Parts: sequence; C-alpha cells; structure tokens
Amino acid sequence: MSMTERRTFLQRLAAGTLALSVAPSFSRASAPTSPTSPLAPATAATGPGSLAAWDEKWMDALTGRYKQFFDAEEVRDATVFGVVRNLLNGYRDAYGTKDTEVSAVVGLHGVAASLAFKDSAWAKFRLGQQGNITDPTTRMPALINIVVTASPALFADASIPALQGRGVVVALCNNSLNRITRTLEAGGYGKADALRAELLGEHLLPGVVLVPAMVVASNRLQMRGFGYWKLG
Repeated sequence: MSMTERRTFLQRLAAGTLALSVAPSFSRASAPTSPTSPLAPATAATGPGSLAAWDEKWMDALTGRYKQFFDAEEVRDATVFGVVRNLLNGYRDAYGTKDTEVSAVVGLHGVAASLAFKDSAWAKFRLGQQGNITDPTTRMPALINIVVTASPALFADASIPALQGRGVVVALCNNSLNRITRTLEAGGYGKADALRAELLGEHLLPGVVLVPAMVVASNRLQMRGFGYWKLG
C-alpha cells in the first residue's frame, strides 16, 4: 500500500469511528417522548391506581395565583389541617382573595395516608390502631377518620370535606397505600391485591387523587410553581 493509499484508508477509518460514537447519543436526544415516560403519564387508564392510569390533568387544573403544597406524613390530632385552612383564610382576610385564587394540595403519605379513607375502612381495618391515631372524643384508637367525622367543632372548617369544598386537592401516595395493604395482609385481613382494590373501590374518600409517589408529586407540583410546607 502506497503512502497516499494508507493515508486515505486511515482518514476513512477515523470518520467511520466518529460516526459510530456520535450516532447513539444523537438518537437518544432526538427520540420522541414515550407515552409511558415518567414525564409523559400514560393516557390509557386501566383502573384506579394502575401503572397506566397516572394522569396529571388534575395538576394542570390548579391555576390559582397562589400555590402551596402541604406535605402530610404524621397525624398529631384532628387539627392537622388547620394550617391549610389558615392559608385560605389568611389570603382572604389580608389580601381579599377568593378561594379560587389559591391552589392548595395536601399530600397524604406515611401514617397520614389512612386519612384518605372513609370511616368504613377505619372500622373494618382498625386503621387508628395501625397508625396509633387516637379519637379525641374516646381517647382510644380511632375507629373513624378523625379529620372527617370526629373533628371538634372548632376545627370543623379544617376537615377534609370542608377544605375540598374550598378547592383544596387531597392526594394519596401509592407507595403508602401499598404499605397499608401489606400490613393488613400480614394482619390476616386478606391478600394485598384484593385489599387494594377494596380500599380504592369502596373506601376511598370522594375526590382523593392517587399519585405514584408523594415525593414525585411534590416535585412535579414544585415544577409548576408550588411552594412547600411540611405538616406534622
């Protein structure tokens, strides 16, 4: 091989190697977002809480000028959502805003995840005992949802139904739901999958939104301009 031919061969070899090293990176960068990508929730819902049912339309509907996310992991007592009520009342009284101008989301996870369910679940599955939550009236493990039914009159306007009536969205963490069903299964209440279907189908409070993980929902809301406040 002459010197010229050898130089031409090496130039072609180098060009081919460069093309191979660049092509994969270019393909990943230019590929369209998959419908099942974490940043593009699937639209084909197959049932409450299924992996194909995550939908952020409820987030898109939160268009208030003032936006706040409340991270609820612990349950002190029936006053736990007093701060949420104070946000709405504070803006109303100090700035003359309407409730529609304030978008608030309460994220239930950890022990507080039990607050997403009706009294029927609390009685049947002893959720108060499971989460060490006391009924303020009986001073015993709660057999009713203390932020729905047993809230003292002073805090009735800080109950979940009252806050939902003012536009507050309540979200339930799927990871915490799975923890509840595993705990109930271990306690002899049935199989986790069947318990999950029952909790979502029969005992979930109206209007509660299921999210894949509360840390994800918190992040997604902060990307939309929501502030963060830790409850408990």
